[in-house]
Amino acid sequence: MITDHLLVSISAFASPTLSLSIVLFALQMLGTWCLWFGWYGFNGGSALVTDSVVRDKLAALAGVNTTLSGGMAGIVALFVNLYWVERTTGEPVFDLRCAMNGSLGGLVAITAGCGVVEPWASIVIGAIAGLVYLLSSALLIRIRLDDAVDGIPVHMFNGMWGMVANGFFASPTRLKMTYNFDVKHAGWFYSLRDGNANAHLLAAQVVGVLFILVWVMVIMLPFFVWLDWQGLFRSDPLEELVGLDTSYHGGVILHAQENVNPEYISQFKLQRNNLRNRRRNLDASDRSDHPAPSISNGDMEEAKL
Repeated sequence: MITDHLLVSISAFASPTLSLSIVLFALQMLGTWCLWFGWYGFNGGSALVTDSVVRDKLAALAGVNTTLSGGMAGIVALFVNLYWVERTTGEPVFDLRCAMNGSLGGLVAITAGCGVVEPWASIVIGAIAGLVYLLSSALLIRIRLDDAVDGIPVHMFNGMWGMVANGFFASPTRLKMTYNFDVKHAGWFYSLRDGNANAHLLAAQVVGVLFILVWVMVIMLPFFVWLDWQGLFRSDPLEELVGLDTSYHGGVILHAQENVNPEYISQFKLQRNNLRNRRRNLDASDRSDHPAPSISNGDMEEAKL
């Protein structure tokens, strides 16, 4: 169905009034399904390198949990966003981007514990992952942090939630099936069920999240500071005004449904022309300062011999 929709959209390019949004949504959906399909190899395939004596069951469990979490996260993100938009604007809108990114967030969240949680727990993890995606995406907008593809809500925030969720929902039965011995520290909810408050696994997962955050910040912060000092950390302001699709790919704005001030477009074209002329002048001056060596007739005769 997606392929047919994509082919129909591409074949309709003869119409000058066609919006690219249909094709872009089809490509986004196709990319989402490609990622989802690859996740089965990522999660289920990991069972093949474990020491479990029931790798087939472990791989099947990972596949089931991956499906349930990704599907539940997409459904929750789609309908919660539908409810919120209807309450704030008065008009309900089904936003497929929320469904796609929500599903990816659910896939990210279940990756840490795909082989050690029960299927019912994967549904809960996926449902919360859909909410985590929506809330973290809204947070980035509120603090004016540009993330065009919502990579931070999908991967960072739901990756953190997936690690913490492992400390809540890791099943003693599934842990034994994975590692071939009785694990002393299971998920916190199972500890509460057994009458104690053993939260060692949960604490270890939280410490792991904090360690990763600190590690990445220590490694990458100096690099980002250096980029900012060099003026390479963000795009030119005029390029941001006309849109990076235009500044980096050129001409896309002519087909998109975006309202960009024509004055910004004119200034951007003038800036690009000036930069192009400046580069041409530099190339011409380099050629005049370093002329190509001349080849004499004798040299050509020797080359022929």
